[in-house]
Amino acid sequence: MSSDPQIRDVEKRIAQEARQDERNLNHVIKDLRVAEKNHQKAIKAVDNGQHKVDKTARKEHKAAAAVEKAQHNHQAAISSEASAEKSLNLKRQYQQRLEQDLQQRRATVDEWQHRKDVNDQQRETKLADIHTAAASRAGTRANSIDRGPTNGALNPGAATGVDGAQGPVIPDVGASGVGHDSA
Repeated sequence: MSSDPQIRDVEKRIAQEARQDERNLNHVIKDLRVAEKNHQKAIKAVDNGQHKVDKTARKEHKAAAAVEKAQHNHQAAISSEASAEKSLNLKRQYQQRLEQDLQQRRATVDEWQHRKDVNDQQRETKLADIHTAAASRAGTRANSIDRGPTNGALNPGAATGVDGAQGPVIPDVGASGVGHDSA
């Protein structure tokens, strides 16, 4: 330092200015470092934000694809339901036709059963009438056979007196109901 007071004052001011410049420089450098850190943080935040945007965009695309798939599945389900309803209606119509056919067939079976019963009854009546008539004819014939022919009509050869001439042999039904030949 110098011995002159004026020079000392100037040296002091210059030293003070140098310290002030040094402080200002340090302060500006510190501000620059803070600004650089903030800038790096901002770059990182932008990068993270971009990643988040990309991720949410992918998520949105997946969701849109899921919505599209769900809509497709929904349309397919609607179509399937309509097809199932149509098929059900066709099956119901078929069932109704079969039910009508079944009722007609039951009615036909009932009608034929009734016809058969009536015809069976008529046949039984005819058979009973035939048996009754046959029994009454057999009773009349049995009465005429028991009495025997008086004029030889059953044995014409015998009636005329021709030797060896015999007519048809008629079994004699006696009281026992067993036939035996009469000669």
